[in-house]
Amino acid sequence: MSDILLFIKDFELGSRVSSVCIDHEKNVEFSDENSDSKNFPVSAKLAFIDMDEKVFLSVGLVSELKRHGLKVIGIMKKINNRQNSKLKLAGCDMIVSKSSLVKNIPTLLSEYLT
Repeated sequence: MSDILLFIKDFELGSRVSSVCIDHEKNVEFSDENSDSKNFPVSAKLAFIDMDEKVFLSVGLVSELKRHGLKVIGIMKKINNRQNSKLKLAGCDMIVSKSSLVKNIPTLLSEYLT
């Protein structure tokens, strides 16, 4: 079973994303800016990052996750082209709006975890 890392501090959003992932038989682990990448589960394949949180809006975090072979999906309330381009160059596989995330998780899981 694939593990999914959630870099989400917003309790409501984190709960909703986690619930949908668990319903699709995925293990979920919440991470934060202090998480050591050496401790990520070997089976981790995908990370959701709330890019509206200043501590997570970092090309360094995206790059580190990519070095570990994870697919990275950024989440933003409002997607702007400048940040989108910067994050994609750092390795972000996709940026989705918060408003569409939860309903699109099943599609994202099948696309990025198969």
